[in-house]
Amino acid sequence: MAIVGYMGSGKSTVGRIVARELGWDLVDLDQAVADTAGLSIPEIFEVSGEPRFRDLERQELSRALDGPSNAVISCGGGVVIDPRNRARLMEVPTVFLWEDADVLYRRTRGSGRPLRGTSYEDFARRYAERLPSYLEVASHQIETNNRPSYRIADEILDWFRAA
Repeated sequence: MAIVGYMGSGKSTVGRIVARELGWDLVDLDQAVADTAGLSIPEIFEVSGEPRFRDLERQELSRALDGPSNAVISCGGGVVIDPRNRARLMEVPTVFLWEDADVLYRRTRGSGRPLRGTSYEDFARRYAERLPSYLEVASHQIETNNRPSYRIADEILDWFRAA
């Protein structure tokens, strides 16, 4: 199972809860990229640029999807940019966490997010550009509505177990 959504949508937190409840492993894709590179995500962007980060991201997504099927993959917000990633995500149950851009913008003002954008307009534009790709890969969509992570995780678990 994969979880996608824009930065700040709660993918890692919700993914951790879902994985724990299923007794599965969690693969945090951003963390896997950082571990492979031996650099933090902001350092990868600074040293090698976004194209290198996206290459590493694609490799780690493939590794995670080719690994044990009992894993929850928490994807980075831009994983859907690459059509090869979208094709792979459509092969597995993929949940899109949909949240309002205003809420996401407020959540992501920390320095550890290289693509958070310098303005709300940049942030919202990037989200709008990615939205069709999130919808394309989604087997299931959840409007998070700023709800607690455990409630979102419960909704994912109910959907997954009923499928």
